[in-house]
Amino acid sequence: MNVLSPCPRGWEYPMEKLSDIVKAAVDTCVWPLYEVENGVWRLTYMPKKKLPVEEYLHLQGRFKHMFKPGNEWMLEEAQAWVDQKWDRLLERAGE
Repeated sequence: MNVLSPCPRGWEYPMEKLSDIVKAAVDTCVWPLYEVENGVWRLTYMPKKKLPVEEYLHLQGRFKHMFKPGNEWMLEEAQAWVDQKWDRLLERAGE
């Protein structure tokens, strides 16, 4: 089991934003929900609309450097990495 455990202090966001952070993690596919049972991969949640990764990153102070001018490449690379992992998960799950 792999669990997302946000840390308000270390991730630099207000505690009342916890549910927004978790929802954004899932809806941007940074933290997809799936299970593997007996080698069979299955999505347990498919976002209605996959959001851009920056919607997850922007909620947290620990990523503020990525939004400074000249660092656009960081956001692009993060999006490319998430897209690649998401596509691979969809393939494994037969979606």
